[in-house]
Amino acid sequence: MSDNINESTLAHGVQRYQLADLTMAAGVPWFAVHVSDESGHTSSWIIRGELDGEHLRLQPQVWVPDAIQAIVSDSDGQVWAITSEDELVTNTDLGQVPGWRQVAPHPQLNARDGWYSRTLGYLAPDGQKIELVECLCWASDGLLIGTFSRRLYRWTSGDGARLEYDDHVVGTLGGVNNIVQTQDAIYALGYAGLILRRSVDGTWLRMDGPWPTEAGAFINMIAGLEGPRGELWAIAAGGSVVSVAGDVTRTIAQVPGEPLGITRFQCQWFVSTLDGCYELLGDGDTVLIKRDILMGKSIDAGNCLIAVDAEPQHADHAQVHLWLRTRNRDAWLRPVICRA
Repeated sequence: MSDNINESTLAHGVQRYQLADLTMAAGVPWFAVHVSDESGHTSSWIIRGELDGEHLRLQPQVWVPDAIQAIVSDSDGQVWAITSEDELVTNTDLGQVPGWRQVAPHPQLNARDGWYSRTLGYLAPDGQKIELVECLCWASDGLLIGTFSRRLYRWTSGDGARLEYDDHVVGTLGGVNNIVQTQDAIYALGYAGLILRRSVDGTWLRMDGPWPTEAGAFINMIAGLEGPRGELWAIAAGGSVVSVAGDVTRTIAQVPGEPLGITRFQCQWFVSTLDGCYELLGDGDTVLIKRDILMGKSIDAGNCLIAVDAEPQHADHAQVHLWLRTRNRDAWLRPVICRA
């Protein structure tokens, strides 16, 4: 981590570190790291990164006492996170706004810019819901929230996020995995073949996938991103790469390995799998470019691709996969971002 923390002071008993999420904000990477203590309680650090040559310099920014579920940036480059206890946390200066309170600094962390939080409720026509958030996405009209209960909410201000779409079915496993903004539209992806497109008035339209209707219940849409023409490219369990453009959904490629995520890096598209990292060539073909590397969610940080380590080797620290690709260097690195 950083010299601003006395790490030996933080390591009380046995602690396990795991990277929970990452995002780009104002051109630099940000990380949410879980720290689980010997009692099983999970707290979190939000850490700012900056690439200096081949070195990822890290600055812990804030500690929160619960597990961060997701982290995202807005159009102004500010960072937002949501915890398992429904605390919305941000470095946006909201100290003068009613309902927001300053996050108490960790005793071992030097003063940083102010961080603020407030508790959110999830409001539906039939009353308030109990939710566990899975993903976030900032849209022009507010913060979109996807949950494990297969519901979508929008928050703009105050202490309540309002329900926009309810796909909850008792006994149906899996929630909303990803909310993706493309040039064409905003999409939500999830279990049971869930592909939703959001209109400008905030209504969500369920789209049929390129599979038989009876197969949809068994298809998990893992993640998506904007394709080369502003359309949606999404990866499904089993390796199908699905394109959504307008009202048309079609399978454009089949990746051999079981997928973990999909990403764009330096105008190329890649799918990470249990076998390694594949490049999507655009004509339906794929090529394995890095074997035996397990990457989760990834972000394009300019000269490097930074990805969640989907197979952490050690409990006492959290690492990322970093693919550094410049005119003079092409290397895969595995820097530590948080250590006991």
